[in-house]
Amino acid sequence: MATPARVPRAVRNAPRVPRRAAILRRTAGAVLASACAGFPVTASAQEASVAAGDSACDGPVIGEIFVDNHTIYPPVPDSGQGANRVGRFAHWVASRLHRRTRPGLIRNELLFKEGDCFDPFLIEESARILRGLSFIADADVYPVAVSETEVHVVVDTRDKWTLKLDIRADFDERLRLTHVSVTEENLMGTGTLLGAYLIERDERRDLGLELRTPRLAGTRMDGRIGGGTTRTGRFFHESLTYPFVGEVGHWAFVEFLSYREDLFRYSVPAESDFTHVNLPMQATRAATMLARRFGTPGDLTVVGAGVSWEDISFDDYPGGVTVVSGFDFSNPDTADAATAEVLLPHVNRRRAARLDFMAGKRNIGFVTRRGLDALRANQDVPVGTQALVTIATTLGAPTWAADDDYHELRGWVSLFGGAVGDSWVVNSELAIEAARPIGGGGGLRDVLGEAGAHFYWQPGRRAEGSAAAGTPRHTLVLGLTGVGGWNTSLPFQLTLGGTGGVRGYSREDLPVGRRVVVQLEDRVVLGTIPGLFDVGLTLFGDVGSGWHGGVPFGADTGLKGAVGAGLRIALPPGARQVVRVDLAAPLQAGGLRNLRFRIGYDAVSLLTAFGDLQARRSRSASAARAILGNR
Repeated sequence: MATPARVPRAVRNAPRVPRRAAILRRTAGAVLASACAGFPVTASAQEASVAAGDSACDGPVIGEIFVDNHTIYPPVPDSGQGANRVGRFAHWVASRLHRRTRPGLIRNELLFKEGDCFDPFLIEESARILRGLSFIADADVYPVAVSETEVHVVVDTRDKWTLKLDIRADFDERLRLTHVSVTEENLMGTGTLLGAYLIERDERRDLGLELRTPRLAGTRMDGRIGGGTTRTGRFFHESLTYPFVGEVGHWAFVEFLSYREDLFRYSVPAESDFTHVNLPMQATRAATMLARRFGTPGDLTVVGAGVSWEDISFDDYPGGVTVVSGFDFSNPDTADAATAEVLLPHVNRRRAARLDFMAGKRNIGFVTRRGLDALRANQDVPVGTQALVTIATTLGAPTWAADDDYHELRGWVSLFGGAVGDSWVVNSELAIEAARPIGGGGGLRDVLGEAGAHFYWQPGRRAEGSAAAGTPRHTLVLGLTGVGGWNTSLPFQLTLGGTGGVRGYSREDLPVGRRVVVQLEDRVVLGTIPGLFDVGLTLFGDVGSGWHGGVPFGADTGLKGAVGAGLRIALPPGARQVVRVDLAAPLQAGGLRNLRFRIGYDAVSLLTAFGDLQARRSRSASAARAILGNR
């Protein structure tokens, strides 16, 4: 990234301090290198806890920090060509409609300040934190040596387009408008999100408002609140989260509360007289947890404790159960007694308070690769290992389906592993959740398992910093995912079709209780429209199979496949998030006459949070997941 024009000339003309050359790895994970161009890292800085003036620095001191926050579209020279004229117009519009991120907000995200001892790890970790902000398109943080005892640091960022009118549609036998929203994700340059939206996708019809800020009252606390109406009632959610700050933060805290009245949608086989069955339900969830990390980056131990509350009820069963024909969720019919009785194994009241304990080991580092999920942008890829365990035990007098007062233990296990080579990257994850009654008899129940592995290969990739380095033209992506439920007592169902399954089928097709899917893609970078967007092509194929799994209306599907192609667009150029426009067809008789059209984001992605969206509907409340995410 070019040196910003607003940086003083003395800093601009001084040589950069070379950035850390590599990330060293151990068998159990990744350990970050601790040397940079002859400037040693102090022991206390290695622990990421040095404050200015605590001790004399073994190396240079950070003299000044210069923040250069660029607008969305870079200036385009006026060459008289049509594309450049369009780019200049886009830059002019963006400069007037978009308020740049405030320099103070960017400074507050840094892990160092003027007067601190120079630590190359904190420099790169700060850049990664900035790149993780939803309103920042790209960020580079680098030191410039001005003397033997002093460096200046340049923070070079570029904003994303954050004022969005988002209109989405699906074409599945007919065109359906599914999403309309107006959102400002960086209100007045403060990082605050304010938006209104209407989501109408099958059983879901949410009309709501959302407010979110990453710097509540000037702290690192993230605040979020929202609410609105559904097809059957109301919803509300709020949360306060103090996350672990990068790999150096020692403390984290989360509190959340949510309430939702809605329908749980069951898909039914194609030969049925209707397309869906809707079960009305009400869910209240709340949790809070405090967590602590011990150790150094690359070798961290995590512990935490908290309490949670969950109340799930089905007051309108069986009279409120409805059936839908032809996707017309606005005009449902009352289900007959036989159809409602099929859902009975999943209609179980659950009301319980729990005491939660969490522990884990984190040996994670990060490497930067270009053009994996994005077209030309850099992406921070986790490497190493992580293992987390959460155990929750009920408190007081819990209420279950038959008003029994037995207690239960509920656990969640999450495992992650990642590695990189010269031209490849692999990430894999496994998450299992289950409950076991204590005193009520029976074995494990409500078992939800999810597993996934993503392998990326960029043939001909050259190392960063080499003369031949650049964006690889091809990225081959192989994704393997599996998800399923066993002995579920609450609403649960998957489908083999959809973005998380075999993409030649609708997300309503082929209801199952368990599935395994393999997805293969070739992502090709076509080029850049100067000043506007990057564009690429993708060719893909999916193969998968599903099994009944004991869920209502589920069936064994046998092997299913699909092929497709699409465009990938990153707007503006260099953006990390990619929009896809795909066409896919099932591999069956008449497949080319059953094209599925989809506009969305990459289905196979290291950027996407791990976890199946359909399985997520049936998860229990967990503060540990909110604190730790999936990594």
